[in-house]
Amino acid sequence: MEVVPPNAIFVFETNDPVGYWNNLVNQPVWEKLHNLPALADVESQLIFLDSITGKSGNLDKYLKGHRFRLSLHPIGKGAFGFLIGIAFENEQFFDFIQKLEENPDNGISGLKKRNYSGVALYEIKTDGGARTFTFTRFENVLIGSHTSFLVEDGIRYAKSLELKNFKQSYPHLFQPSIPLNSKGVLRFSGEGFASLVNEMTDGIAEPLLKNLRENKLSSNLIPSFSDTTISFGGQFYTDGESGRMESEGESPNGLSFAPVISNRAAWVTQYLFPRFEGFKQIPNLAFNPRPLIAAALDESQDIQDFLNALGGEATMVLEENLFEKNPNQILLLHPENTERRYRNLEKFALEVSQNDSTKLFKEYYMGKEIFMLDVEEFPAHLFEGNFTGFSRSYISMAGNHLIIGNSLKSVKNLLEDYYNDNTWGKSLAYKDILKENNNGAPVRLILNNDRFYPILIQNSSPSWSPVFQKYAPVFRSFDWMNISIFKEGTVQIKLDIDLGEPEINKQMILTESRSTSFGKQLIYGPKGIQNFNDRSTDFLVQDEDYFIHLISGEGERVFSQQIPGAIISEIHQIDYFKNGKLQLVFATRDFIYALDRYGNLLPGYPIPFLQDKEIAFLNVLDYDNNRNYRYFVADSEGDLYLYDQKGDLLEGWVPNIHRSGALSYMPGHHREPDLGDFMVSVHRNGKLNLFNRRGESKVGGGILLGDGISTAYAIEESGNNEPSKLVTINEAGEVVNVNFKGELTYRNQLLRPETDTKFSLVNDQNKTDYVWVIEEYNKLKVMRPNEQLFFEMSIPSSEIEYMYFSFGEGNKIFAVLDKMQDFAYLYNGRGQLINQKPISISQSLWIDFSGSDNEYTLMTVYGDKLYEYKIPL
Repeated sequence: MEVVPPNAIFVFETNDPVGYWNNLVNQPVWEKLHNLPALADVESQLIFLDSITGKSGNLDKYLKGHRFRLSLHPIGKGAFGFLIGIAFENEQFFDFIQKLEENPDNGISGLKKRNYSGVALYEIKTDGGARTFTFTRFENVLIGSHTSFLVEDGIRYAKSLELKNFKQSYPHLFQPSIPLNSKGVLRFSGEGFASLVNEMTDGIAEPLLKNLRENKLSSNLIPSFSDTTISFGGQFYTDGESGRMESEGESPNGLSFAPVISNRAAWVTQYLFPRFEGFKQIPNLAFNPRPLIAAALDESQDIQDFLNALGGEATMVLEENLFEKNPNQILLLHPENTERRYRNLEKFALEVSQNDSTKLFKEYYMGKEIFMLDVEEFPAHLFEGNFTGFSRSYISMAGNHLIIGNSLKSVKNLLEDYYNDNTWGKSLAYKDILKENNNGAPVRLILNNDRFYPILIQNSSPSWSPVFQKYAPVFRSFDWMNISIFKEGTVQIKLDIDLGEPEINKQMILTESRSTSFGKQLIYGPKGIQNFNDRSTDFLVQDEDYFIHLISGEGERVFSQQIPGAIISEIHQIDYFKNGKLQLVFATRDFIYALDRYGNLLPGYPIPFLQDKEIAFLNVLDYDNNRNYRYFVADSEGDLYLYDQKGDLLEGWVPNIHRSGALSYMPGHHREPDLGDFMVSVHRNGKLNLFNRRGESKVGGGILLGDGISTAYAIEESGNNEPSKLVTINEAGEVVNVNFKGELTYRNQLLRPETDTKFSLVNDQNKTDYVWVIEEYNKLKVMRPNEQLFFEMSIPSSEIEYMYFSFGEGNKIFAVLDKMQDFAYLYNGRGQLINQKPISISQSLWIDFSGSDNEYTLMTVYGDKLYEYKIPL
């Protein structure tokens, strides 16, 4: 061990390397693993060692019963190399080295000799001359590597009395020493692993790795193999001390969290202690509590009531952006009387806001209240430093679980998935994962590689991303990684491998599962509408005679009702009578309509628009989820109107005339912590206007975003208590971000190969995700929000539209609608064409994802028919 530098990510030891290797290559999983270049490198080094020892099994004879060590080290920017070391008990086994010293050629063509620090080094070309293998004997140790300075480093550390080698840096991994046998042992450094991941991700994963590094996690692991699993088991250490946890009683099974773990989850950590005091067994040494916050929590009766109702169960979920600076995190808790504990936290949040309810930020989504607790690292202060990364906490409920998110978006994502049954508890693919890992361990970590691999591709460094993509069949064959840490301080790691060939580019010929004929050409739809009776989905279309038809999810006609005009807005739903029954709201050029589920007009509807004016956009707002609705309308000239649900115009909007011209997108409402409510309008002349609810400008005369805007905008939340941003792109191809203080925070010109290149921002179905679209003369490029290429394709015609559907990483569909040929092309989250044959379409698309059935449902209109398609995953 004296020749192993301390920066080793791991050191693997065995006393039977050839036997171990032969056992490995005979395992079924080797069919997948042997394609990885790292293992090919090890194989190449072993074959070369065999060649210089005379072949004919001499290597096995020489190495049997002697300590063999293989260590992995960083060797430069984004690069790593292996160092092999073999410690012989008797120097007589170096006869081949002695022969080399007497006759350097020794029948080995191209062998060269040089000296380093008084030690003879031998070098020879391998892999057809592409690389050089360096080896030497130092006392009783044979050292070799394809990276020469690793051999030189080994000599330097072995000779030095001052430099600390790996063993001296991690003495606990060798005390007591695990008896060495043919199975071998993997001595693993958390600090080294953090450096490996940081190199692979160009440093962006540092927030995720901070706890791993600062808690100085390490472990001795013994590998084992089965047909479809690689396992590692051994002792776990924190800062050199055993990870033993002193806790009495049986650990809960954690299954109760399945209904609220979103299928978006890439990484799930479960803490399953019998009591809340169990968290004291796993303090996070990297966290430094703030005394004022700690004191305020100790003194609050509401917080103490909250803590007294908590057990030892908690689940932390990281979603698809886990490598970003502020990854979305959700902490799930299952306290006694969840509603009461929610109110405990709400009262404390009000206390933090100086008991001023106007300062307590609240938002509403999917019928659920979300409030913000403005306390830095609130969960970490309660849970012994665990659950960091919460600059603010956004709190809501789903079922009998408490949700604490570090961003508003993360909470909204979960509420949406909970409502749509897109969770582990409802998923055929995921429902057994928690049950299979019910092994009594108080700490369990689960990584879903279906979610993790696309994240790795998007966030890996330029030198590593091609590697992950080139060997995609290998990396995609890993299914789940499960890590269990037991109270005895032992750890078990299981890596499941799918031995089948992954379908990297699966295309299907989609056929309709059902169709409904209306006898007249359809001019609008389909729009998915929630059925308030059973939460199923109904579909609304309109024909050329202006008849509106509502069709149930089973294809039955609910009503047909004629109106004098074409629908020009989105379809909104309201609870007008505040009784849980939902009605439809939409606009024609001249009226705002509201119909009940049976096609009857609500009292006082339709609401006529102003004479000689035309409605261009309609949005429906419910500021405080109290069902006091507001209709936010823009006319074709860009003037803004705000109606109450009885049709009366409100003060400041009769209309609000600002002379900015027609809008490029539907006007909206946004509520920002500390800054209040914003009424938002983006205009084709490139101007952004921000008003308060009374119609008064909050940024003077508006903000100029460019010479023209002809697309949508999106809202992006910012971390670290910074205000959210409005994001869009102008007609010149300049991406523009403006925060809600009215400050331009980002401008970036995208590549504009031609003057008539078109740029668009396309929101997903819930306006929580988006993509950039660049339309050139004969090519279409789709880019992710970070401006990285998603995919590109040839443009099918001169008249195309786009739609984007996002149900979490791995479940995204981008639709290209060819309005000239009436075709639709569907692309998945990897930018690959889904449908071998285009779908016929004359209007629009509606797509939903079912986590329980693991399939998409697609509805489309073509001619006079409404079609349904099923897309299995």
